[in-house]
Amino acid sequence: MSEEIRSGIYAWLREQTDEQRAEYLMSCLAPAPLSDLVTKDFLTAELSRELSRFATKDDLAMLDAKVDSLDTRVSGLETAVAKLDTKVDGLAAQRDEDSKAQRVRHYWLVGVGVSIMVPIWLSVAGVIGADGVIG
Repeated sequence: MSEEIRSGIYAWLREQTDEQRAEYLMSCLAPAPLSDLVTKDFLTAELSRELSRFATKDDLAMLDAKVDSLDTRVSGLETAVAKLDTKVDGLAAQRDEDSKAQRVRHYWLVGVGVSIMVPIWLSVAGVIGADGVIG
């Protein structure tokens, strides 16, 4: 029913009865065509469809279980990382020791080489004789 027809009916009812009864009768009439009104079944179906997008208690429980599983995995990874850090620290200390040992070997080999080469150079330069005597 259009608003114009509703207004006409209301005016006629006011002429026939008092204003209070006319308002009561108009409130009993549907404000829009019945085909446009929502039924309880339709509203329930729409709400359940919309609410199905939200998480249920079971969904939340499943998510809690997954989070607990992830927490366990992260704890395991943290332990593995701590072990790797310990190994890296040990390897760094070993590298420092190896570097010192390599430096000692280098100086030792240089010393041996110099002790072998100096008499040869001195002999070639004529500073010492073939018998190793300077002169």
